[in-house]
Amino acid sequence: MNRPIIKEIIESPKEVFRSVIVELGKKNKNVIFVSCDTSLGTGADEFKKTYPDRHIEFGIQEQNAITASAGLALSGKIPYIGAHVPFIICRCVEQIRNDLCVTKANVNIIGRDFGLQFSALGPTHMITEDIGILRTLPNITIIAPADGPEYRAAILTACEIDGPVYIRLSRQPTKRVNNGNYEFKVGKGNILRNGKDITLIATSSMVSRSVEAANLLQHEGISVEVINMHTLKPLDKEIILESSTKTGKVVTVEEHSVINGLGSAVADVLIQDNPIKMKMIGIEDCFVIVGQSYEELLDYYGLTGPKIAQSIKSFLDQFRV
Repeated sequence: MNRPIIKEIIESPKEVFRSVIVELGKKNKNVIFVSCDTSLGTGADEFKKTYPDRHIEFGIQEQNAITASAGLALSGKIPYIGAHVPFIICRCVEQIRNDLCVTKANVNIIGRDFGLQFSALGPTHMITEDIGILRTLPNITIIAPADGPEYRAAILTACEIDGPVYIRLSRQPTKRVNNGNYEFKVGKGNILRNGKDITLIATSSMVSRSVEAANLLQHEGISVEVINMHTLKPLDKEIILESSTKTGKVVTVEEHSVINGLGSAVADVLIQDNPIKMKMIGIEDCFVIVGQSYEELLDYYGLTGPKIAQSIKSFLDQFRV
């Protein structure tokens, strides 16, 4: 069950979206794409060429685009709306809450460039709070895929979900972490690696780096169980409790604030049903620095494979007599 990353398979989430949205458009005439001057950046340019009558351009008017998408959804259409995460989430909380979540409108938000990925454009384009903002809203599904197969499955599945869906779309290439038998189910995490000493739960861009950390720790005699938690809401409580009961210790890793993200969600489960020691690895309560490369920022915030392994070792040291 301990599956290493297939390093030779590296995929672009944007390219996955480009092909899948066209495929969806062919299968279902109700699928439309709503752009906030983001068709090219999100990967919907091919959809625009293929189905020009089902592509709606709003320009930089994210709030209007969300409200219009709600109306389209409630009239039978299935909108996919793509934009940069800070603008489609922070700018549109009221519209997402009242127009999408209250009405359970099937609007699928494709949020691009989350976390530390857009450092060159400064603090307005950096966001590590998006999951925390949306997790408090009823009726929304939050998905943070880790690799190409998960992006494809999430985008296809969103079309069938009763209610709004938020999918985090990475700007960065992703390493394949799932094998050919992979089965995606909303609200169900996947064990990528069995272990007995500690449970490591990761999401999105941190899954491949967590597998790397587990491989490093294995050489030091530390057995790590790695769980890919691709759905943040609804959360797979069963897999958290089963794994944490076996290992007795939990670490979470996310490219997001440690406040109200994956770590907080896992802690909510553990404190009620299996209160054990846990550690959250992510962005502390701060606005992130800007101007550095993505890899430099990951290293600075301790989100590389070696840094994650180091944090886990420090966490485990407190249990040694």
